[in-house]
Amino acid sequence: MSKNLLLIGGIILGISNSAFSQHLQGIAMGNYSGTQALYHNPAFVADSRYSVYVNVVGTQLYTANSGVRYNAPYSFLSLITNQVSSEHRNEKGAVLFPRAYLKERLNGRDKWLNAGGDTRLPSIMFGLFKNRIGVGLSTRVRYYVNGSGITENLARLLSKTTREPGLQGGTFTDQSGKLNVNALGELAMTVGGVVIDNETDFLKVGITIKRLIGLYNANAEVRNSSYSIEPDPAWANRRHLIVGDQINVKYGITKDEAFQNFRPNVSWLLGNMAAGRGWGIDVGAVYEYRPDINKYSYTEKGVRMHDASKNKYLYRVAVSLTDVGRVHFNNPTYLLQQEVNTSGSILRYDDFQRLQGSEGAFNAVNSAFGVTGSQTADFHSTLPMAFQASVDYNIQPKVYVNALWVQNLVPQGAMGMKAESMLSVTPRYEHKWYEISVPVSIMNRYSSPAIGLAMRAGPLWLGTDHLTGLLNIGNPKSFNLYFGISAGLFRRPPELANKCWPAEKSWLRRIFSRRDSF
Repeated sequence: MSKNLLLIGGIILGISNSAFSQHLQGIAMGNYSGTQALYHNPAFVADSRYSVYVNVVGTQLYTANSGVRYNAPYSFLSLITNQVSSEHRNEKGAVLFPRAYLKERLNGRDKWLNAGGDTRLPSIMFGLFKNRIGVGLSTRVRYYVNGSGITENLARLLSKTTREPGLQGGTFTDQSGKLNVNALGELAMTVGGVVIDNETDFLKVGITIKRLIGLYNANAEVRNSSYSIEPDPAWANRRHLIVGDQINVKYGITKDEAFQNFRPNVSWLLGNMAAGRGWGIDVGAVYEYRPDINKYSYTEKGVRMHDASKNKYLYRVAVSLTDVGRVHFNNPTYLLQQEVNTSGSILRYDDFQRLQGSEGAFNAVNSAFGVTGSQTADFHSTLPMAFQASVDYNIQPKVYVNALWVQNLVPQGAMGMKAESMLSVTPRYEHKWYEISVPVSIMNRYSSPAIGLAMRAGPLWLGTDHLTGLLNIGNPKSFNLYFGISAGLFRRPPELANKCWPAEKSWLRRIFSRRDSF
């Protein structure tokens, strides 16, 4: 199974026209999404249907890029569940995945890559002052691979390697591109509250402050470089090497100790012990139009109240700005960086075998380019800042349709993490104990149509926003899968439609209280 995990990781990095959604639109836009909704809009923390909600664990993976399709004879679902048939395995049982299973899309345009995911660790959300104020505390680990402006032939070399016959013997000029790998921890606090509640019009706002712990970063920027791919005499011309006619590249990496030495203490979480650190922020607002608010109103102790257990809107509009911030990597204990402008360098297959971790890879690249050591390392990695907007319409009791728009706001040439721009329409049936939805999306920078299926049953939630991709229908460009375990205490409905006021004394107090005489 561990070999399968390595293969899956390699496929994710090698695919150049696939998409794993970042946004979990099949499960995160409902009224019982709990902390999953806060990653879209922090205002959802207030006036929740839960008095307390706890996320135990959840995870998702995604990838999106623009150069190849998944073209294997077995589905991605069978690969990740280790159900690939024996005809596609070698004698040792390992799954076979030749590079031919990545179908190229050649159009002369620059290529890009977004891949990664997050693991959502224990988090809690609770209400105060009858849930007019909401508070959320969350933890997660995020991991990203982003490439941008990669010229087509350089992208082919990265995904197909020198074994690609179409590259062998060729000379390639004016090659450029950026690649950035990140892993970071996140501690977040969300606070939101109701600011307008005048019966039919309801407005709440929220903010999330994030402490970011940079655990790992690797980056490379190639500028106007030229190289050729030639047979390697050391392998009797059965392998090929790369001859750098003119190489202009800047690259940096984090030593493996940066995450191996991690400790959940104050110095690492809030101090300067981590390889990188920074802050992030989300802000958002949610408006609800409630024309039938009288259906959910009652009088308690002489005060007009609303049923906290019910959704009351005909439609809901939410807007937010998420992931504003960046991580600053500058701890010299863990960082290595180099910039090279050279010609005549040679990259051989043998020089990149049996490398000892990230530092070994850095030293191998240095050796190939004829340099040693590290320059002073100091670089930033932006968060995947995005604008998000959604409309949720209540068609009939328990039946809703949600429209979600996410637009990436990080320039494609920037060094850092990038959100996936997408549009989706998701009909759903929701009950407090279960939910089912069918997201229909245009993902992958508005280029890949997709249909998915997601569900929630008790504490378990899972889904995919690209069902056909997961099942390998039609040489898919997209895959995604997410799942998790969460649970909460629901807010209670009123005990009586109209309670009496003044409140009647308890039976115990009535026994011992003095009665008036007549």
